[in-house]
Amino acid sequence: MEIVHVYTKDREEFGRQCLLSDRPAELLLDVLPDQNLASNFIQRSHRDQAVQAGRQVSEHQVNTERFESDSCGINHVEGGWPKDINPLDMEQTIRFRKKAEKDESYLTSIPQLGSVRSTSVHLSLL
Repeated sequence: MEIVHVYTKDREEFGRQCLLSDRPAELLLDVLPDQNLASNFIQRSHRDQAVQAGRQVSEHQVNTERFESDSCGINHVEGGWPKDINPLDMEQTIRFRKKAEKDESYLTSIPQLGSVRSTSVHLSLL
């Protein structure tokens, strides 16, 4: 399993540069306390508050079935061709297409995909 993911972004995709400067503080909103709501609260001193200095840690174990996976990629320049087929060689691609079109699973799946597609097109028109 591949754990590393590389994320690259050009500088121009970050947007405008943030320009920060020193300036005095500015009061945007001043909300005065409501004395009617003060009776709903209890004033606590700093002595009444608990502090935990240690970090909380936990442990959990599970026995699961082993799942083996493989990370692989494909270059979708012109279809998903097998490794031994050169997509730039027209003869190889024609031979591979003819072989795939004769396959029984291909012959049964194409009409099913056509009916699903026509149903979704019909629903999108409604």
